[in-house]
Amino acid sequence: MSTGSRARGGGRSAQQVALEVWVRSGGRCVLCNTYLLDGPMSGRTVRLGEIAHIVGQSTHERSPRGADPLGEELRDEADNLMLLCAQEHTEIDAKATQDVFTVTWLRELKQEHEDRIRHLTGLGPSRATTVVRMVGPIHGKAVELSRQTAASAVTARHRFPLFLESYSRHGVEIDLQHTPGEEETAFEDALSAAAASRSYYQQAVQVIDGVIKSRLRPGVERGSVQHVSVFGFARLPLLVYLGSRLDDTVPTDVYQRHRPEQSWVWPAETGPGTEFTVRAAGGRPVSDEAVLIMNVSGSIGTSEVPKELADLRRYEIGPVGAVTCPDILRQHASLQHLENTVRDFLARLESEAKTLKRLHVLPAIPLSAAVALGRAHHPQVHPQLVIYERLAGRYVPTLEVGPATS
Repeated sequence: MSTGSRARGGGRSAQQVALEVWVRSGGRCVLCNTYLLDGPMSGRTVRLGEIAHIVGQSTHERSPRGADPLGEELRDEADNLMLLCAQEHTEIDAKATQDVFTVTWLRELKQEHEDRIRHLTGLGPSRATTVVRMVGPIHGKAVELSRQTAASAVTARHRFPLFLESYSRHGVEIDLQHTPGEEETAFEDALSAAAASRSYYQQAVQVIDGVIKSRLRPGVERGSVQHVSVFGFARLPLLVYLGSRLDDTVPTDVYQRHRPEQSWVWPAETGPGTEFTVRAAGGRPVSDEAVLIMNVSGSIGTSEVPKELADLRRYEIGPVGAVTCPDILRQHASLQHLENTVRDFLARLESEAKTLKRLHVLPAIPLSAAVALGRAHHPQVHPQLVIYERLAGRYVPTLEVGPATS
């Protein structure tokens, strides 16, 4: 039931009470979080919210939840009112739903929502982060990665999300789900699968470049993007490429999808995290090409290295004092350790292997690590990365990151 002309809170007018409710709710519906000052069809500022009573305005039997013992003098105060969109206001007040939308349940939802709004609006400008989401199927499998999912993960790290609304309702979203050519097909050999994948990658790279150029880079150049939060679910080579296209001068957090919880929220840090190391694993002295095997979430055996790479100088990155497993990056600190290890390794190559032009990368890594690998790579300083994928039973090259050096 909406507040009427008799609504008063502590001697205040109905308009004053309504203003308090709107402010405490942040202009958003308490139940569905819809922004209620934005007309979806006209794009104009329109007040779409309605003020609803938790305990009905009167004790009449037709007043929703009106039988509650709350005094009538308190029923028009802000603590008993909540901001809702019209549809949900109608639903919670319907006679058929009174057993679902109880006074206790509505009060809890109102408190949670208003506490969240107060927390987010209390964060200073330095806690803002621009959210970048890239979603694509991985061999036919996709995953949910909505704005709300990303916002929840960012908020858990005490930042508040910016989606650069002036560019798109979805913010910086790189949607690869409809890029043709990704779908799984039965190929007789790995080379045929690689050829098909390359066609897909060429189109996907164009999509990534287009979004970075039109939506993210202008914000970086004018200073409105001062921190970035990256969420990526796509094939590994594309995540490496995405990482390489992000501005390394802008502080960036990369998020990982944690399979046990089906969540993108980084768990609370409970220790220093897993550390990683690099070791030389054989092959002739470095010339113009070398191999990097990344055994992080899984292990790639020597026998799986393509024959054409077998004689090249080989390096391996792996965990210190731990075994490889799919959930090895349970902590954000572990991802940071891995990125630092990659950066140190590339810096080492820069000083010790000046003739190196191409680094063939065989990755057994989580998705977030692929983005971190791309971020650590500097195309004007480091050798070109040739990213391999396991297709039809063997590792084959599918995407180059960075120009080939002459």
